[in-house]
Amino acid sequence: MRLGFGGGGGMLTGEAAGNTRHTLMRMATYLRPYRLQLMVVALFVTISTVLRLFGPVLLGRAIDLYIETGDVVGLRILVFQIIAVYVGAGCTSAVQGLIMVVLGQRFVSDIRAGLFNHLQEMSMAFHDRNQVGDLMSRITNDSEAINRTLSNGLIEFTSNILLLGGTFIAMFLLNWQLALAMLVLMPLMLIITGEVTRRSRAAFRTVQHNLGALNAVMEENITGARVVQAFAREKDVYATFHEVNSKYRKAGMTADIITAALGPMFTTMMTITIAVAALLGGWLAIGEILEVGVLATFIIYIMNFFRPMRGIAMLYNQLQSALAGAERIFQTLDVEPTVTDRPDAPPLDEISGEVEFENVSFSYDEPTDPMPTPDSRGNGRRPAAPAGGVVEGEPGPELVLENISLHARPGATIALVGPTGAGKTTIISLLSRFYDVDEGSIRIDGHDIRDIQQASLRKQLGIVLQDTFLFSGTVRENIRYGRLDATDEEVVAAAELANADSFIRLLPGGYGSQVSEQGNNFSEGQRQLIAIARAVLADPRILILDEATSSVDTRTEVHLQQALLRLLEGRTAFVIAHRLSTIRNADEVLVVNDHRIIERGSHEELLAMKGFYHDLYTSQYMRVKAAEPVPGGQVAD
Repeated sequence: MRLGFGGGGGMLTGEAAGNTRHTLMRMATYLRPYRLQLMVVALFVTISTVLRLFGPVLLGRAIDLYIETGDVVGLRILVFQIIAVYVGAGCTSAVQGLIMVVLGQRFVSDIRAGLFNHLQEMSMAFHDRNQVGDLMSRITNDSEAINRTLSNGLIEFTSNILLLGGTFIAMFLLNWQLALAMLVLMPLMLIITGEVTRRSRAAFRTVQHNLGALNAVMEENITGARVVQAFAREKDVYATFHEVNSKYRKAGMTADIITAALGPMFTTMMTITIAVAALLGGWLAIGEILEVGVLATFIIYIMNFFRPMRGIAMLYNQLQSALAGAERIFQTLDVEPTVTDRPDAPPLDEISGEVEFENVSFSYDEPTDPMPTPDSRGNGRRPAAPAGGVVEGEPGPELVLENISLHARPGATIALVGPTGAGKTTIISLLSRFYDVDEGSIRIDGHDIRDIQQASLRKQLGIVLQDTFLFSGTVRENIRYGRLDATDEEVVAAAELANADSFIRLLPGGYGSQVSEQGNNFSEGQRQLIAIARAVLADPRILILDEATSSVDTRTEVHLQQALLRLLEGRTAFVIAHRLSTIRNADEVLVVNDHRIIERGSHEELLAMKGFYHDLYTSQYMRVKAAEPVPGGQVAD
């Protein structure tokens, strides 16, 4: 087994925990429920080590007491004793390994479940500024590194330490002269082992860096295969891949050469040491200072001495990588949600749907390290801006809503319009309490949303976002996600209301048709219709539509508008739309620009004001007219 690879077959990263002591203490805390099993394992490890140390002594006695004297009966008895010792050592090793495999799987399963549950409870600001791939790596790769170490590496490492120390003591007890000769060679062995370990860690850190670059190139270009082919960039992409792949290959060769050299070096040192021991021991035996059996035992101990040293060198990096993975997991678990329920927060039950923003101001902090170390967690900080500091496409992290006030009567439809980056999506994110306001308050039926349970608040909301997300499964299951106890008939009724039933029934499997990853086997318009049906099924009192019709064609939009009119009846609705034609029937239109509400009123009132809304609507209307076909099949200029 090469140094660069763990006993469980996983490649190492060359990483080490930033605070090893702190991580070990945290690991001990999580392992506390398994302390009885660990005590049993420790007992079996001790018994196994003692038996493995006692075996060579019996072999030496067999030579001195029975082979030289020709005592066949005594030799037969001793052979059975030797067999019993080594069988006992093997059985105890097997039992301790079995216990640790079960313990490791349970421990990692608990950590993985706790981490996944923690991520589900984290505020939206956390998910905005952390990459999905990195979070998934903590749940899978880091937890698996811990599992490999607990199931195999930890026992082997501990056993090798005990065997190394026990062998060293036993050598001195057997013959101090030979033991001193061994001690002379010890510094050289430690220097070589330490140097190889240091170089291998640096080499595998380079390998991991190049592997990350290779994965990034593959993921980006496979995902963007359509764009690559559209611009005929296949050769350029291959050249980039070839360059990165070559760097990864060279780094891997360097790492493997370094670690592959460890085995021959240990074998050579062991052979030299055995030769020195045989020469010195033979001279002592000739002078009748040392018995032949003792010399044979000593040679076996020398072999046993080098094996654990090699094992420790091989397992050291594995343990370091596992601790680094554990540290990353603990850092994630230590991050506190920025939006939390108060201990005595009541649920929000039946509501009429009145919504009021009163002098609301909000800003995103500058992005900080998304995963602070345990010593610098910065609890209580305001959320940083989402990845790249972007919401709705706005550049920069200093995005602010200033003094936003609005009042939506039960059943009213409020339209939010304005240029990209004005803060429209931020307003509905605050209403959904994905973030908490800096100043002012948001009330539903007179209740400040910070004083009620988040889950009960969101059960009153039906949200259809611009970026529609569908889960893997069937179309029926995706619609039923809005209300898990809904019947098939209610699912169909919701789809009919959203004008999705007609295209769903044309699918090969109808409502049982499978949805691929993120719904990529459906068009954007179909995905939005399914998402709207999902919101319909939830039967919310407050409906939020964020560009819900942005990805449907004009004909579908007409049918969808009719469905939305039926859906909006009796519900308070907030509608964000860039197509101003879709919000003519809104009770009030709020024009958001520069993170403030600069105009408000009905569609007709705003047009009569001839202000920002009038200019926005007129420019859109003229663009639509310019795109309309004229007689003769031409497009109007």
